Amino acid sequence: MLYTTQGIVLHNIKYADKKIISKIYTRDFGLISANINIGTGSKAKIKSGSIQPLTQIECVVSLKENKEIQQMTEVKCLYVYNDLQHNFSKLCIAQFLNEILYKCLKEETPNDDLFDLICRTYQWLDKAEENYLDTHIYFLFELTKHLGFYPVNNRDKTHLYFDTLEGKFSVSTQSFPLGFDHWQSGLFAELFSYSMTNQKKINRSERLALLDCLIHYYKMQIPGLIELKSYRVMQEMVIEMQ
Repeated sequence: MLYTTQGIVLHNIKYADKKIISKIYTRDFGLISANINIGTGSKAKIKSGSIQPLTQIECVVSLKENKEIQQMTEVKCLYVYNDLQHNFSKLCIAQFLNEILYKCLKEETPNDDLFDLICRTYQWLDKAEENYLDTHIYFLFELTKHLGFYPVNNRDKTHLYFDTLEGKFSVSTQSFPLGFDHWQSGLFAELFSYSMTNQKKINRSERLALLDCLIHYYKMQIPGLIELKSYRVMQEMVIEMQ
């Protein structure tokens, strides 16, 4: 049966001259893999430019139960990025987030809130003229809510050290990455009051530390999460920014 839904392209694998298998996170069906025939003519229903990673699309998919790879028949771009594709810092951030999503999202069930978070974040990043360099920090922390390991906000005078396995603050510290030291835990605790509209000034060392803490927290909570290719690029970008 044919269904029309919105989606966000996460990853493509080319397996023939004009064929790709695309991993797409959709509003109505969660994560799907789709076989796509790419056309080049004026009448082609799907062109390569409309199915690139990061693209927000409306698509027509032929869904069949118990089939791992579905067939996509039509694609229309829903949002055209104006600045993101031409701004190196923004593009690095967006590609990093896309790799996180590609490697962390496994659910083939719909989640409107998560879908809206992803679309809203990419669009905000594209339109922002300033104060966007910490977008990945806010997004990674917010994403933990949807992945099932949002940390417990229990830090007080006794529970000062964050435990990455338990997902909450503890009375004693453990060596990194099993736990964070006092400074790292303090930075991490401040994330509970961060948001895209309530940003706090973060210097370079704090930005690097928070990125490192969040990535290792993810690795402790998601078994088999392999090395992120874009992580090193993000670190280098942060170092060069200041």
